[in-house]
Amino acid sequence: MRYESKRPRRQFLAGVKCPKCDEMDAVVQVRIFEPEEDEYIECTKCGHSERRPDPEAIREKNALANDAMSTGTQGTVRFIK
Repeated sequence: MRYESKRPRRQFLAGVKCPKCDEMDAVVQVRIFEPEEDEYIECTKCGHSERRPDPEAIREKNALANDAMSTGTQGTVRFIK
């Protein structure tokens, strides 16, 4: 059986810029297991941290964007030479 620690895991993300200070290669992904499993990113330079949005929020945002882009018309497109 493999021993697994409950300590937070930190992994650097290569080629990723911090969304706040734009510092390259300073972002780490942090996974915590206690009290509840969670995951977020954190900048080692400025301390900015950010959680991923939940999948339902992403679906709602995409649905709103698709509704705004659609015109409700269908048909054939003809290109004029």
